[in-house]
Amino acid sequence: MRYLSPALLSAGLLAASTAIAAEPVVFSEATLPHEFIRRAHTAISIDGKLDEFVWSAAPQINTFHRVTVGQEFGDIPQVTRARMLWDDEALYFAFTCRDTDIWAIYTDEDDRMWSEEVVEVFIDPDSDGRDYLEFQVNPLNAHVDLHIISLNPWDSSIEWDIDGVRNAVDVIGTVNDSSDTDVGWTAEIAIPWPAFLPQITGGERPQVGDMWRLNLYRIERGAGAGVRQQIVDLRTRITVARQQMESAADTTVLARQVTALQEELAPLARRYALETDYTAWSPTLSSGFHNPSRFGIVEFAP
Repeated sequence: MRYLSPALLSAGLLAASTAIAAEPVVFSEATLPHEFIRRAHTAISIDGKLDEFVWSAAPQINTFHRVTVGQEFGDIPQVTRARMLWDDEALYFAFTCRDTDIWAIYTDEDDRMWSEEVVEVFIDPDSDGRDYLEFQVNPLNAHVDLHIISLNPWDSSIEWDIDGVRNAVDVIGTVNDSSDTDVGWTAEIAIPWPAFLPQITGGERPQVGDMWRLNLYRIERGAGAGVRQQIVDLRTRITVARQQMESAADTTVLARQVTALQEELAPLARRYALETDYTAWSPTLSSGFHNPSRFGIVEFAP
C-alpha cells in the first residue's frame, strides 16, 4: 500500500488543480483539514443509531463550512456533526444532523437526491482529482452513488453501483410533516473496500499511516417539502406544455400558459435557493461540491 507523504499530497493537489483549471472556481484560502480515522476494534451495526462505544470514542468533526460563495459567513442554524471509522471490512461514516423540519421526496436508488436534503461523501483515495466516488443518503434512507470519471470534460456514471454498501438512518421527529418541530436525523454508512476497485484508483484496503482525500457535505433546504413539490409540479407542467407546442398548429394559448407557469415558478425557485444551506467539512467556496483540490486529508490510525 502506498503511503501518501505530504510531498505526494501536494503533488496531488497540484494535479487536481490543473485538471480543473479551465473551470472558474473560487478557492478557499483555509488550510485543508487533516483528520485521523481510528480503527473500529468491535463490530458496527449499520442501523443509524450510532450507539456503539466505538462511535462515541471516534474523533468528532464539529464544524461544517458554508460552500456557497457570498453566503459563507454567519451562523448555520441546522448544525452537522460527523465521525469516521475503519476496519478490515469497510470505511464507515456517521452524520448527525440538527433539522427542525425533516423531509424527503425521493425514495428510489439513484434519484436526483442532490436537489433535496442529503448528506454526502466524496472519496478520492489517490488524490488525483478524478476516479472518485460520490455517495448520498436522504432522511428516507434512499441513496445515490456515482463514479466521477473526469471533471473537464465532465464524465460520470450514475449506473455504477457501490457493491455491498450499507446505509441506515434514524429520525428523531417525523419525516414530511411540517406541522411539528423535529429534532434531527442521523445517517450511518459502510463502504466495503472491494467496492472501490477497479474503478476508484488507489482504493484498496489501507494500512495504518496511509492518507486519502475526501470531503463530507450536507444539503439542508429550509423551504421544505411543500415548496419542493410545487416546483416539481410546475416544471412538469411546463415540460408538458412545451411538448404540446411542438405539434400544435397554433401555439399562442400554450405559450401564454408556459409564461404564466414560469412566472409562478420563479419566486418559489428563488425561495428554495435562498433557504438552502450547502455545507462541507473541508472549506470549499466554489459553485459546486466537485472540487477535489479542496477535499480534506484523512489518515488511517490504529
